[in-house]
Amino acid sequence: MHLPRTGAAARFGSPEQAESPHGQRRTADARVATIATRAGVLVMPELEQQATLGRIRDFLASRPETARGGFTLPMLTGVLRVRRL
Repeated sequence: MHLPRTGAAARFGSPEQAESPHGQRRTADARVATIATRAGVLVMPELEQQATLGRIRDFLASRPETARGGFTLPMLTGVLRVRRL
């Protein structure tokens, strides 16, 4: 995609990619509150939204790693860079 289709000289170098794993400290309540802001949840009818968030809350309460206090939510940040020549 970074090469021109017309046969002209390339304006960009080869793409470089990197990934960086990290995490964010959360509680079960904070995680449910974040999920509640997602578009798919926001457009649900209110009763369905409450039921869905309740199931998620119940699931998190049933897991030893998320039931008590905080936990680290694993995340992965990906970066794609193309340098201008």
